Amino acid sequence: MIDQLAGSAAVTLLNRTLAREQWARDKLVPFAGRIARFDAVPFAVTLQVADDGTFTMADKGEPAVTIGVALSSLPLAMLDPSAAMKDVRLSGDAEFAQALAFVLQNLRPEPEEELSRFIGDAAAQRLVGFMRASASQWKQIAENMLDNTAHYVVTENPMVVGRNDLENFSQDVNRLRDAVARIEKRIDLLARS
Repeated sequence: MIDQLAGSAAVTLLNRTLAREQWARDKLVPFAGRIARFDAVPFAVTLQVADDGTFTMADKGEPAVTIGVALSSLPLAMLDPSAAMKDVRLSGDAEFAQALAFVLQNLRPEPEEELSRFIGDAAAQRLVGFMRASASQWKQIAENMLDNTAHYVVTENPMVVGRNDLENFSQDVNRLRDAVARIEKRIDLLARS
């Protein structure tokens, strides 16, 4: 049920954006009838390319392409599709996947236009501006938390070895291995003489 609602919303939003972009529909027309599955656990949306280069809900059939997207990147996808396509996993028909990825990365949604139908132009501009600002702030907060946690885990309460320490250890192991090999060769030479 949730997948159907998500799929219906995805088809509506994608088709409204595709309606403004003839180049994108032209790029998808050769793949008419093919199915793409978008996995953003716990959601999965299965779409089929229509004859006119738009999308419809796919009732049945095996997907030609499966695209795994991080659930955390979906809110940003509405404002910037290329942000969601940075961290994806693709499998299936390479040509179809490449065309689909190109279209999705280069589509420019206009959330202000979509919202203005319901709340007016000025309110839509302000709301989308607020969403963009808060999305970038939340992203910055998440990055800072990740950096601080990594710093704590590596240096202040060393539960994990730091990258520099690991590289130094690896270099020490390599030097030790080389020294042991040289000693073995010397021992062989001494044993022969």
